[in-house]
Amino acid sequence: MAKNEKLENAIDKLIRKVSTFEPESFAGFFAYLIKRRPKDFIDIELNKFESKLKDFFYLIALNSFTENKGYEPFDFNPATISELADLVNEIRSCYHVQNFEDYTEDAAIHEMAFRNHFDNGVLSYVEQDLEKIRTVFQPFEEKISEAFGLDIDFLIEVYKATELVAKIRFEQVMKFTHTKEFNEFHAKFHSKQITFSEGIDQLPEEVSDALLSFHAKTHAYLLFSKEDLYHTLDKVKVDKFLDLFSCKPSSLKSFRYYTENNPIELAPIIEISENKYLHICQKQIPIAIYRRMYDFLSKDESFKDKIRKHREKELERKVAEIFRSVFNDSSSFLYENYFVVEGHEQDLLVLTKGTAIIVETKASKLREPFRDMQRAIVRLKDDFEDSVQYGYNQCKRVENLFAGQERFDIEDDKRKVLYTVNPARFHSVFSIVVTLERFGSLQTDLNLLLKKDKTDNYPWSVYIDDLEIFLLTLKHHRRNPQGKFLDFLRSRRQLHGHMYAIDELDVCGYYLKQPEKFKDFAQMSDTLCQFSVYEQAIFDEIYHSGGLRFKEEPMPDFHRYFSSNKPHSKAKD
Repeated sequence: MAKNEKLENAIDKLIRKVSTFEPESFAGFFAYLIKRRPKDFIDIELNKFESKLKDFFYLIALNSFTENKGYEPFDFNPATISELADLVNEIRSCYHVQNFEDYTEDAAIHEMAFRNHFDNGVLSYVEQDLEKIRTVFQPFEEKISEAFGLDIDFLIEVYKATELVAKIRFEQVMKFTHTKEFNEFHAKFHSKQITFSEGIDQLPEEVSDALLSFHAKTHAYLLFSKEDLYHTLDKVKVDKFLDLFSCKPSSLKSFRYYTENNPIELAPIIEISENKYLHICQKQIPIAIYRRMYDFLSKDESFKDKIRKHREKELERKVAEIFRSVFNDSSSFLYENYFVVEGHEQDLLVLTKGTAIIVETKASKLREPFRDMQRAIVRLKDDFEDSVQYGYNQCKRVENLFAGQERFDIEDDKRKVLYTVNPARFHSVFSIVVTLERFGSLQTDLNLLLKKDKTDNYPWSVYIDDLEIFLLTLKHHRRNPQGKFLDFLRSRRQLHGHMYAIDELDVCGYYLKQPEKFKDFAQMSDTLCQFSVYEQAIFDEIYHSGGLRFKEEPMPDFHRYFSSNKPHSKAKD
């Protein structure tokens, strides 16, 4: 009871604090930080937020949906930022184990799952999210269009259009930064030759006005109107899209807790006033589209099984496509939907130069963890059993044949023999379980929940988007990507039981940067290896240089978009 009182008091205090601020300036401040992602070391107060995206969503929602609306403009104030961070962290801490003596293995597992679900946003690149919308929902387009008046192409194109409009406005707003005078001011200010106010006085009026205007409203370029989207998109569909994926700052007494469904995650655009919209997080738009469409179809009895089965098939197809793009030489052979034991279909087998890679895919849902630890552990273990454990068991069925002495056949669903395997010709066998849900730390360290014989090797269990990012990086930016991947798998399975990582890309990123050190760590079974979230920065660097080469494009075709007049925003400042 004391814990609940502490939580309620902290929430009340935070609501009182955020409700004093005017909604646009408050939401705009944090929306700018979400979009531009300033470097973590720039400001220590912002670094007090432990999970910036989720924390900022929570603050914006509390401010937008509070009963009493404030009028005080919100701007950067270190003391205020620090206070907000402390209050959010206090609220989050109430959901974790309070006493050290209560911190059992089950408590640790519960906290890992809890943090994975509530602390992290969806970690992927937007091109991956767009591809999922297209491949998962295209067969159900008629049903979706009938219900929402929106087709799949439009849902993808409208997101791209919002990104382009924001890009154009940002370039307009920041035009002053390309002037000679501003660059001289910038150099002198950062070398402490002049103060900010002294430098402003020395700038031409046009440049100083633009700089001060930007500082006064950093989020201005994230504002837009319907007309910005009418430029190339159907007016009726734009209106329907905004009705579905935007929300108005209004009283919503039911929203209060950090762990409840945040309205902004499903409607990441705020309608500030009539025909004036603010993007909170454009990256969230495809995620919101996917969630809404999947929830809609899965609640319809006539489509529930169809969408689930189609999603599973799409996962299998995508995984096979990824492996085929890397193992594409004449020495590699891939078998999909094959049989080695009658009545038991397997997903994918890669045979390459004396190595076998057994791959199983699992699209099972990872449900929201209960707050109550005992109930949560039961649910977590059930979900893990249905996904990672089941996938491993399927892999093990094939592993056992490779470990034996007898030859065995790989057959298709017609019992046609595709290849006869001689186990003696294979020196290495790896198992991989690819999931459609991200299990976080419970997936990076399989020692926590996976059941296996002590002498058996661990599989590699990985979230589908992480697999794609890692293998695309190896393919386009490393010599001998096949060899590097097998080298990674060999060391990776040795890390379970003495490692900690929130996300698999932290582990993959470290391997790419320091492969030899990675091997050394893998062999130090008595040493806890921790992988920082900053390790995956290598993927962002490659992504922003255009080096990952996803199928979908994040922007619309520039020349097509400008076949008529430029879409200057008509949103009122």
